[in-house]
Amino acid sequence: MTDLRPAAAPLAGREHTLALVRELLFSGGADVDVVGAPLSGRSSVADAVAASAADAHRTVLRIGGVRGLRATPLAALHAAGFGVSAAPERRGASPLQLAIDALTGAVGAGPATIVADDADLLDDASLGAIDAVRRVTAASVLRTRSRPDPDASAPYVVELAPLDYEELRSVVTERLGSPVDATAMSRVFALTGGNVGLALALTDVAVLEGRLVLRAGAWCAAKALWSPALRGVVAARLDDLTPSERAALATIASAGVGDVSSARGLVEPAAIDGLRAAGVLRVLPHGDRRIIVLDPPLLAESFREEAGRRHEEAVASTRVPDPVFAQLVHAAAEARHEAAGARWKHERSGGTSLALAQALLARLGTDPGAADELDDLLAASAGLRDDPVAAAELAVLHARRSLAAGDGHAEVVAALRDRVTELGPHARIADAAAVLLAVELGAAPVGGDGPRDDPDLPHPVRARLLEACQAQALRSGRFVDAAGHFHELRRLPGAPVPASAEAAHAYALLGAGRHAEAVAWATRGAAAAHDRLDAGALRAHSVALGLCHLLADDDAAAAEALATASTLGSPAIPGAAVQVGLGVLGAVAAVRRGDTARAERIRDELAAARAARPDAAAASAAEPTPAARWGVRWIDAQLTAGRGRPDEAAGMLRELATDLTASGELALAALALLTALEQAPDAEGVDEAHRLLARQQSELHDAHLAFLLARAAPDRAQLPAVAARLAASGRTRHAAALVASGRPGTTESPATTEGGFFSTPIALTEREREIVRLVAGGLSNPQIAARLVLSVRTVESHVSRVMRKTSAGSRGELAAVAGRLAS
Repeated sequence: MTDLRPAAAPLAGREHTLALVRELLFSGGADVDVVGAPLSGRSSVADAVAASAADAHRTVLRIGGVRGLRATPLAALHAAGFGVSAAPERRGASPLQLAIDALTGAVGAGPATIVADDADLLDDASLGAIDAVRRVTAASVLRTRSRPDPDASAPYVVELAPLDYEELRSVVTERLGSPVDATAMSRVFALTGGNVGLALALTDVAVLEGRLVLRAGAWCAAKALWSPALRGVVAARLDDLTPSERAALATIASAGVGDVSSARGLVEPAAIDGLRAAGVLRVLPHGDRRIIVLDPPLLAESFREEAGRRHEEAVASTRVPDPVFAQLVHAAAEARHEAAGARWKHERSGGTSLALAQALLARLGTDPGAADELDDLLAASAGLRDDPVAAAELAVLHARRSLAAGDGHAEVVAALRDRVTELGPHARIADAAAVLLAVELGAAPVGGDGPRDDPDLPHPVRARLLEACQAQALRSGRFVDAAGHFHELRRLPGAPVPASAEAAHAYALLGAGRHAEAVAWATRGAAAAHDRLDAGALRAHSVALGLCHLLADDDAAAAEALATASTLGSPAIPGAAVQVGLGVLGAVAAVRRGDTARAERIRDELAAARAARPDAAAASAAEPTPAARWGVRWIDAQLTAGRGRPDEAAGMLRELATDLTASGELALAALALLTALEQAPDAEGVDEAHRLLARQQSELHDAHLAFLLARAAPDRAQLPAVAARLAASGRTRHAAALVASGRPGTTESPATTEGGFFSTPIALTEREREIVRLVAGGLSNPQIAARLVLSVRTVESHVSRVMRKTSAGSRGELAAVAGRLAS
């Protein structure tokens, strides 16, 4: 249905114009200039005229202007094949005369039409040759231009005015296959000013990015219609501007100039006149003022977005490098530790003890002495009851310290509940913490039926319970419920929102299919954590942001999002969810980039993540957390896919999904299962996905399953709606595959193997690719050497290098790589 490439503008609303041009050219024998802005449909008019001329048995000669050839004499005619070579008797003639002779010969004695598209871009010599031929033959000439030429010889100038509202709505409806509701269509018309090509590009991108969504049979605007993806289309609209006109336009748009008087002193009057002539600016009388209006108004959106992007780049360029930032983070943590220690020495209360314990816990992964100091502090603070909230939170910190030391999850939770028995309603903080710790470790909850909110509890207690409810809902794939718990948490007066809950909200947005909002939320959170040098918050937001980018197949952005957080050392509890998330996402991005060595190193580090026991024997006996074990299995599946064994990788993910489901990790189970089904679909797996998603509230996963079903369905009427859902949830590659498969004449199923989980770029030279093919053909190294006229040692070196690049463990595995390269 949709196509991101700017298409030839339809002729709806141009019927009268086309009839007039035909009449002038064919019956009157006149020359005509068709003038219209870029994307206004002038090339479509030229195509229609050429087709009509051919139908009328007229000779048709097509010549097109090319911006890069404008400065080369006769380049346009030579590119069209006129005057390129000369007969022997004409070799002494000038190139111009040769071109004129060739063009005259092609016109012949009968009726003919010369169509010069983008005549503004024709070189002067080509224009002169066309004019000379027109004078000595019966040919009529049609020129299309972006602006009127005062020196043009055509007696008739036909301007392509913008389409009116109804004409534009008809074109867009035909393009999208369903009507656009009045509110959205009004915005399309206002932004594009009736420019048909721009309107089609805008709506195509809006559908793919989920800005236009299909509801009750009509396309509705779900968010702002402007997209950065339109920059190239807008740039094409400005191709014919001079540098001074572009600068003037940028000034007017960015400064928000509203009338001519405001423009004085900012831009030259000649530049305004040039912009008016180019059709990108209009001056309208309004009372005593002369109002400046950009045409189309979308130009203003583009320039404002460009200015904002440059500002962000300027800000980003001032950020400190990762090594320096890591030093700043560690210095800030040390400063917080010292300040909290000083306050605790001055006043030993529950509040000062909690602040010092939090500072020490944050340094467990970076300061060897922090663990002993924290143990002494927790022992000294065990009897403090002046602040029941602080007492309960100290008990939670004690539990976290015990987990970091390698104690078992069940015994730690039991000890935690024992420590808070005398705290009355504040003991419910331990219930919340038990859930949060289970989620952090990937472990099953210990005791109880899960967290329950109670409006009658003190706000600090409710805050902890709501955070636990949010975490449990995310784990179960109930993303709508998770968002509701977070919003309720933010409404609590006097209860600060933990950074972990702030970061977790990005998962709720992502799971609910609101990918763009999730990216924006996680980006803001990571930036804020970066500014305040908060390592824990930065890790949490970075993992969320990295997942958003990986689901959108933007591996480079994912790697960038994870890079800084990965330099800050380990969190307090080895194998905790945030460490696993950083590792798995980093490994997936690495494999997709072809860096399997890095992925293997990350996997080995996760597999070795153990609690810090007091003696080496106990440490070696400690088991990795369930989250770490699942992370290792996911990385192994990604590595297997990257080595050219996608079916085996799919099987590994199916097994992982089964185990995750049994452990209550329903959201992760759905992701693993659907990813596996994408490569190796079967009816049993689809039924399993239906059962799994019936227990969840996940548009992200529902849209993915809809994609798998639509991919296999013979009826393609549902493809546009599914594509819109996929785009809104961030899976633009899947959306593009559906859109491509839905175009008329397409019979193939949507492709899904370019990019994503089951494909990894392999950077091989041509020689290495040739050797891989020969290895796959069963040739030995000496045979390959003889075939390619190389030494055996050289071939051995090539084979060794290729096996290292592809992580192939044998020559047999190289055969699988050869199959991937061929496809």
